[in-house]
Parts: sequence; C-alpha cells; structure tokens
Amino acid sequence: MRLPLITPIVVLASAFVFSAVAQAGYTVLGGTPVTQGQMRIGEDDFERLKTKLPAPSPSFTLKETRVETEISGVLARVRVSQVFQNPHPDRLEALYVFPLPEDCAVDAFSFQIGERVIVGEVKRKEEARQEYEQARNEGRKAALLEQERANVFSQSVANIPANSEVTVHIEYVHPLEIDEDRYVFRFPMVVGPRYIPGTPVTRPNVGRGWAADTDQVPDASRITPDSLPEGMRNGNDVFVSVKIDAAMPIQQIVPVTHELDIQQTSETHAAITLKNQSTIADKDFIVEYRLAGNDSTLASLTHRESEAEDGYVMLALQPKWSIEPTEITPRELILVLDTSGSMNGPAISQLRLFADHVLDHLNPNDEFRVIAFSNRSTAFQPDAVSATDANIQSAKQFVRSLRASGGTNLLPALKLALGGEADESARPRYMVLMTDALVGNDHSILRYLRQPEFQDARVFPVAFGAAPNDYLISRAAELGRGFSMQVTNQDNSPEIARRFHELPSQPYMTDLQIDWGGLVVKDQVPSRLPDLYAGKPLIVLGRYDTPAIGTITLKGNVSGQPVQMGMELELPEQEAEHDSIGPVWARQRIRQIWNRDVGAETPAGRAEITELGLKHQLMTQYTSFIAVEKELSEAPQGQLITESVPVMTPEGMTQEAAGRSVAAAKPAPQHQVSTNSTPALPAAAAPATVSTPAPASTPSPAPRSSGGNYGGGGGGGGGPIGPITGIVSLGGAAAAMMRRRKSRRNNQDVVR
Repeated sequence: MRLPLITPIVVLASAFVFSAVAQAGYTVLGGTPVTQGQMRIGEDDFERLKTKLPAPSPSFTLKETRVETEISGVLARVRVSQVFQNPHPDRLEALYVFPLPEDCAVDAFSFQIGERVIVGEVKRKEEARQEYEQARNEGRKAALLEQERANVFSQSVANIPANSEVTVHIEYVHPLEIDEDRYVFRFPMVVGPRYIPGTPVTRPNVGRGWAADTDQVPDASRITPDSLPEGMRNGNDVFVSVKIDAAMPIQQIVPVTHELDIQQTSETHAAITLKNQSTIADKDFIVEYRLAGNDSTLASLTHRESEAEDGYVMLALQPKWSIEPTEITPRELILVLDTSGSMNGPAISQLRLFADHVLDHLNPNDEFRVIAFSNRSTAFQPDAVSATDANIQSAKQFVRSLRASGGTNLLPALKLALGGEADESARPRYMVLMTDALVGNDHSILRYLRQPEFQDARVFPVAFGAAPNDYLISRAAELGRGFSMQVTNQDNSPEIARRFHELPSQPYMTDLQIDWGGLVVKDQVPSRLPDLYAGKPLIVLGRYDTPAIGTITLKGNVSGQPVQMGMELELPEQEAEHDSIGPVWARQRIRQIWNRDVGAETPAGRAEITELGLKHQLMTQYTSFIAVEKELSEAPQGQLITESVPVMTPEGMTQEAAGRSVAAAKPAPQHQVSTNSTPALPAAAAPATVSTPAPASTPSPAPRSSGGNYGGGGGGGGGPIGPITGIVSLGGAAAAMMRRRKSRRNNQDVVR
C-alpha cells in the first residue's frame, strides 16, 4: 500500500506592530473598573498585604508586559517586553518569576534604560550569576535571565535608578499546537502554586519563594513566588498583539480565553489585539484559528546560513485520513483524576464533564479503571472492569462524587495506575491523566514514566485550569508516546472530550520510521517517532552538513498493514530563509537529551546541553542570559533595595485551596538592603511542611460562550451543567449505550 508523492509546502514569514499604555489606580477584581498602568495600593489594603508579602511596597515593581507575536506557518516568533519601575529614592533590584512555553527557544535578551540598550549573551549558568552579582555590587546596571524549569524562568534586574524605569526584552520562537485544521497559540502569564512534597532541608533556601526547599524538590523556593490573595491584582498590565501569516486561507479565528479585536486583512493574514487593550496576568492567553484545506500534506523547510555552518531541516506531516470502526483495537483505558485543592472551582467541574464524556464513549470491547488522587489515591475498582452499561454508570457516580481538596500527590497515583508488570498478550494500556499538574517534583514523575516496564502504555495528559504546568503535561505525553490537550475554565469541555475520544480510539499509523534515502541527516528529533493520529501533525527536525537532493520515505503500519509515503527533499548548500529552524532544532535536541536523563542527569548530558546553549545562544538548564553595562554610567546613589514581584492567584483558584497558607503564614521581613560587595544571598525561610488545605468554596464564574481549543462554539465555564449541555450529554450517553448493546448482540450472533 503506497501513498502518492507529495509536493513540499513552504511557509512564509510576516512582520508586526504594537501600541499603547496609560495609568491609574488600584482596585480588586470584583470592583469596577480594573485599571491600567501604575497601580498604588490603598492604605487599608496595604496594611493587610504587609502580613502576606515578603517586601511590601505602596507601588508594584512590574508596571506592564507587552507581547508582540508573528506567526508564520507552524512557528511563532514572540517578543516580550517587561517594564520595571523603581518608586523608591534608593536603587532597586527587581526579582520576578514568570512562565514561558515549555517548548520555546529563548534566543535574544536585552534591557533598555532611556536611550541605552544593553544586549545580553548566553554564558554558563554559574559564570552568568557571578558576573551579575559582581555588577550589582559595583553599582552597574545588569539583568540576568535564568531557567528554573523548561516553562519557569526567573528575572533579576539590578540597580534601577530611583524613580526610573528599565525595560527588559525577551525573544523566543516555538511551534504552534496543531490539531486537524486548528492552530493554537498560547502565551502563559502566571506561575501557578506548586505542591511541594518531601522533607525540608537544613541548609538555607536557594530562592525567595514561599516554599522551603525539600529533599524531593531542592529548588522549591525558586519556583514558588509569593502571590497576592485571590481577588487582588498587581500593577502588571499585559498588552498582547498577534499577527498571522498562515500561507493558506484562514476560515475562522476563535478567542478562547480573552475578548479580542480581530482584523482579517486578507485571506491568509490576520491581526489580533485585546479588545480592552490590556488584561491582567491571571490566566494563559489562548487564541485558535482554523485553516481551509482537507488534503494530507508532507511539508519541508530548510535553513543553512553558509557552507561553514550546519544546515537544518524540518518536516511536518499532517494526516487527514479517517479510520473504520472495525480497525479499532480493544484497550484498557485508565482515567487518573486530580482532585487536589488547586482544582477547586471551575477546573473540577470541567474535569467531571470531561471524564463523564470519556466514560460514555468507551468502545464496547474496552476495559477501564478510574483512579482519583489528592493527598491519597482512591480507585473506583481494584482491577480493570469491562465497559458494560452498569459499570460505566457506577463509574460516573464515582466521578460525580469527587470533591477538590488536599495536595497534588501525583506520583503515588501513577504507581497505582501503571504498577505491575504488563502482559504482552494483554490489550494496550491507554492512561488519560486529567490534572493541572501543579507540582514541584516534575522530574521524579517523568523519571517514573521512563521506566522500561511502562513502555507499552500510552499517556494522554489533559490539562485543566487557568495556568496549568505545561512542562509536565507536554513531557508526560512525549515520554508516553501520546498527546496532550488543555481545557480552560472558559472551554466547552464535552466538545473537547469528543475530539479527544476520536484520537486515542483511532491511532492511524504505528511503528513509524523515516528512511532518509541517500541524504545524511544527523541528530533527528524525535529519534523515536510517536504513533500518528488522524489530524495530529508529526514534526521532525534534523541537521545536515552535506548538501544533496533525494527521496525520503515515511514508513509505518495501519492495522498491521505496511504503508509508506514519500517526497523529494533538497538539502541546499545555502538557504537564508527560515532561520528559526536552527534554534527550534537545538531546543528540541536539548529537550531530547533532558528527557533521556531526567531525574538522573549525567556529566555527558550536562556538557552536551551546555554546548548547544552556548553555540545557539539559547537559555537552558545550564546556561543563562546575562546583560551588563561595561562601565558605570553614573555613580550609584543610596542603598540597594531588593524586591520580589508578587504574582496573581490564577483565575478560579484560591490560595487556601491551593495550599498557600504557607505563604500567608510567613513573617513579613523588611526590604532586603545590600551595602557591601558581598553577594546578597536569599535569607532562609523558616522550614515548613506542606499542610493539607481545607476545601474552598469559591463560586464558579457564570458560563460564557467560547470556542474551546478543539471545538466550535458552545457554553463554557465550570459551573453547573446547563440544560442544553445536559440534554446533549444524555443523548450521547443513550447513543453510546445503544451502540454497546448492538455490538454485543452482533458479537453474540457471530458466536452462534
């Protein structure tokens, strides 16, 4: 069975502009209006905040964030500008912990004060930290960008003059999320509170966060920034602009999380801005657009700066085939449901709807298990049960009874779900992990999924909430050869569940391999190709040093039958376009090495990642961006005050439900002041254990219309099930029940 040769598709780049700002005062989220610009805290509120923030100030240090995005084909180039202000009569060091996409390649960094721009460079992490501290203590202006996790970064800006502003510029590129004809752009805005397991260590904390470092999360204090109580905002106004050059006609643009102004300037181009000009940083920004065209495509892009440099190639396969129900293999489906406190509110409501739909649409020959977890894990039944009507109804009752409270103790739940040796003759195991993944022990969890005995299982994480941990979600899917999805608080959860059900039920092609023919392509990522699902693209990258032209062939199996598709590919001697491919390949290669060694890093892996970061000037676990003025532009005035930027509590979440009582209970120290040349290390926080929070009673927001990540229009939100959704769900359940009964009758007829 051979599919026809497909012509390569080349996508083009575009440019983009940005606008506007203002200023005003303070308000809680429940009041009106939510204001823009510099925000000063009222006296009563300030007195209340003094007990909760490590270094309270009548003004917030981070004034605004501007996000400019150019989308070209499957890649997004994003420019982020963070404006820090110093309201004090002394010099200021501003510290800020913030998220970026876990698969982004950060390849440019600078800061600007007045007309002066100081450009950063990538150096080894320890070297960059030492250079920053020396400059800070000498009174020179400096900025340091460090990676704490693949999706969590920390910013340090030293010696901001009194009553002045500094603008930090960060630039990165990353691939879009694609499902069938839907392209999804996501910009994360807030680091959600993490569940921190383990025993506090005896040494001083390495960061300034609310959590103590533990034996299981030794850098907990660097990934747990203090946050404002729910209902309060900080001074950070976020402006977002997106320009799309799709190269194919755009059918529809769907605002998933925010209201947008959308201008479609041509069939293939669009410009998007926030309807209210700015927003607050309490949830991810997500926009989705759909493209015309139903043909299967195998596209290629290449880049090579010169003969002296490596060349890079990217392949994108977009399958469009459908699968006959007779080709579906019976499975064991394992639902693992997060019922921790951080899921309280809209997220747990969305999870129940999603799980309900998955259970209703099990295939008649499937078996299934349901496991709920918070501090402890609870199984619906000790073993897998068949997908009978009675078992499914009982499981749905179990799901509906779940309430959100406690910590996100995910690792024991995975051990319960996947523990025991797999029987090679048994049906394939598909684990659907529904969670916000707000944990600190990401590496221990991912290391567990890498164990050889779980290589038969496919892992499909579904992220819930306003600011989930996309690092753990994406990597778990990658290691488990599945895919991930996200359900926001505004989404139509049953519609996304419908799309999710279609995909793992119907893997299109398995055992994939690329035959490069006579072409020499090195360091292919991913090296082990995942299963291919109808409508889910496969992106493959590699590097080359020998120009050539040849035919490559993608091989695999469909229902046990071998298939292949081929295309002509040229690896040119020089190709100036598509210069984003190099950083994207390097970032994916770094990701590949990290996944291989996660939880047990090796000197060889550390050295290879460091070398890639230095060569491609990329942020990594072991390299950082450092920008320092070479000479003092002015004599330093006054003392150096250090302040951390408090982040917002994610939309729909309460601090108590998320286990944030630790932060609120910490004593409030005065401003950290440095007056000598000794590097100022963070003071150790009092050792604290992670307490089990009580269930919160935050009301769910009213449902509102939203397109969802993978569906059309429909009611969103995590509140009570509306009458239309209820009717649709009941109709789906009834139809599924009839399908199962009909299938069983047909099977009985065959037996007779």
